[in-house]
Amino acid sequence: MASNDAPTLTIGVLALQGAFEEHQRSIESISPSKINTVQIRTPDQLSQIDGIVLPGGESTAMGLIGDATTGLWEALRQFVQAGDKPTWGTCAGMILLSERCVGTSAVITEGQSLIGGVDILVCRNYFGSQISSFEMSTPAPPTPPCTNLEGMVDESEDADASFPGVFIRAPAILTASPDVEVLGKVVAAPCRAAAVVLRELERKIE
Repeated sequence: MASNDAPTLTIGVLALQGAFEEHQRSIESISPSKINTVQIRTPDQLSQIDGIVLPGGESTAMGLIGDATTGLWEALRQFVQAGDKPTWGTCAGMILLSERCVGTSAVITEGQSLIGGVDILVCRNYFGSQISSFEMSTPAPPTPPCTNLEGMVDESEDADASFPGVFIRAPAILTASPDVEVLGKVVAAPCRAAAVVLRELERKIE
């Protein structure tokens, strides 16, 4: 007989590189008896999960490893584009989910390898290098009353509270299609290297 304590959700965390273990701990802390996580490294694992998180890390390394792993990138594209299971991208994960990306890397010769699925244009390292990392208050995402995993309505979040934004070699979303719901914005100038990339992009568009 199955135990009532068995997990009801299995969330995959892409585990090619980056903060996948930290994401697992954070997700499982929401409700240890109701949520299980699994590290995703092969295409066949995608059929076993109810959703997936692409963690922060090095988008360059993730792209290179993903391209070298037979069938994984194409399977992830199909998973995301099917749209029947939720997908979340944090920092580098967001870059991978973008449809278009600009930015430079010494080890990328043919552009950043992307999974796609979200119609946004992203600039890698928009805010600068590791030494330029910073924190600032950002708009809090909307928090309407919702039912939690225990079936209770949770209205504890303060919708007017600011949200702590941590920018560590952070990318920026430059444009989003009308189909993308934007939950918050910050006004910030690009670092010097990103500004050069963006000026070159503008020159090509003109």
